[in-house]
Amino acid sequence: MKRLLFVPMDETASQAIDMAALSPKSGRSGIFARGSKIATEPGQLPVFVTTGLDGEALDAVAGFPGRAFLVFPEPPAEVKLPEKLLKSGVVLVPVRVESLATFSFSQILKNLEILFNDYSPDDFNLGSEDYFAELKPGVFNRFFFAEGKHLKEAVLRMAHRVRSQRIKEGVAYTLRVPANTALFALDEAIDVLEIALPPDKPIFFAIRFDRDNQAPIRISALVATPEQATSDIQSRIDSQATYLGKLSVIIEAFAFRDIDEKEMEKLCRENGLEPDDADRLYDLVYARSDETADLIRKLRTAMGNGDRVELIAEKLADGFIDVRILEELTGLFGLDPDAILKRAEEIKKKTAI
Repeated sequence: MKRLLFVPMDETASQAIDMAALSPKSGRSGIFARGSKIATEPGQLPVFVTTGLDGEALDAVAGFPGRAFLVFPEPPAEVKLPEKLLKSGVVLVPVRVESLATFSFSQILKNLEILFNDYSPDDFNLGSEDYFAELKPGVFNRFFFAEGKHLKEAVLRMAHRVRSQRIKEGVAYTLRVPANTALFALDEAIDVLEIALPPDKPIFFAIRFDRDNQAPIRISALVATPEQATSDIQSRIDSQATYLGKLSVIIEAFAFRDIDEKEMEKLCRENGLEPDDADRLYDLVYARSDETADLIRKLRTAMGNGDRVELIAEKLADGFIDVRILEELTGLFGLDPDAILKRAEEIKKKTAI
């Protein structure tokens, strides 16, 4: 397992590293001066951190002779990064500055450390033992976070965040859970997170057990997306192939306060989506997330398609899901929608008597 050496390139970056409260397992250098050399120990990877898009800073990192990280502010869609940087061995980690740059960067740096450095003999990995070997230069590697008191709630929120991305290489998840978390609950969580990822993309997991059983559950995801993938909501909507996928982008933006209710309704109408469907999906994902995660778990663990038809028909009959979500579920599990609709009508008639 490689170790990280955090290298600030300006004063704000230095403050962000301090704020991240990195563990002793990580190294830290002084502020990087243009033209200076970075001395790394065997197995150590530098993490260059710049809070500006200074051309000289980007060129300096691009000229680094080995592999490294560059943590930098998310550039506007019209800004093109230097070709030299895109063709180097540097792994690009853009940061969306939502409030104070120092705070926004510190969150990314801490979770980068958690993914690569912060582990114990009690932890285990599913997939690659070396995440860095799976990361590709020339693409954007974005971090997303979900946190909550309940594992199901945090997992469902993360699944919808990941689903709204244009995934190119794959996703690396890190789940930080209390030490007393049941293994069957982790298995269910992994199932839900796998559903959010295209089947042809690799997925990697690391489970970090927190000895403080009162600590909140936290999930980090490192998602490789196309280089210069714009954060523009419309572009992300256009990249989705399904009706539900497009809705997921919009409600995720609404849930994280990127847009308000009027903008959500406007985006729906401009893209041929029903605003009522967005309201319903938001309710399923954010207001009734535990119930939705429970339905997905039951569908994944059902003994056969007959049981799945019955489960979905019951939810359709009582109005928990609608026809559009039915289409997504039938496609996901290879079910006959006509059989579900017929069974739902039978259930409605039976309960009406």
